[in-house]
Amino acid sequence: MSSVLHPVGPERRATYWRRRLVAVLLLVLLGVAAALGVRALLPEASSQQAVARLDPDRVSPTLGAGTPSAEAAAATASPSATAPTSSAPERVEPCTRDALEVALTSEATAYGPGVTPRFVLTVRNASETTCSAEIGSGMRSFAVLDASGEQVWSSADCQSSTSSQDYELEPGDSRSMRTTWSRQRSAAGCPDGQPVAEAGTYTVQGSWNDVAAEPLTVTLTG
Repeated sequence: MSSVLHPVGPERRATYWRRRLVAVLLLVLLGVAAALGVRALLPEASSQQAVARLDPDRVSPTLGAGTPSAEAAAATASPSATAPTSSAPERVEPCTRDALEVALTSEATAYGPGVTPRFVLTVRNASETTCSAEIGSGMRSFAVLDASGEQVWSSADCQSSTSSQDYELEPGDSRSMRTTWSRQRSAAGCPDGQPVAEAGTYTVQGSWNDVAAEPLTVTLTG
């Protein structure tokens, strides 16, 4: 202890004290430098924490799959991987002939003088499956025959429209097509000046896409 407070040696006492003071100053400077180095590292760590708070799903390149940020990123990506894809609507197949019923009706069974006969052809889906059918003036035909079986009128002779459209028919659904008969006779090419049909009983025929309906009978009374 005495050698510390009272240095002994060939040098002057002041020399020993200066050396000790220099050593103490060096130790102090080293301590300050070490403290500054530790503080210099603190902002980077704080910056990384701030980034983590702003973007909790951001995965650092040094994070592993088991870290909270990696798990959050995996949860964020999972909904897009399982998102459902849209599919095209199912195509409805055309009706087969066996699936359809074709029926012919008349507004009356007897038509008096000056009354125009009106006929209706109906196509009905009799199957248990939805299907499509082309309905329109281009798909139906009507004809009137006299008592001898001679054709006196046909809707095809003077038909001005041949339009049609596809319709989806659910089981039991139907579509109807109508026509009127002017009570005049007709011929191919629709020539003018055809005579009026005489009073009597006539057979009416109707068909859709060459599928014939059950014929019916009407009477012209004058």
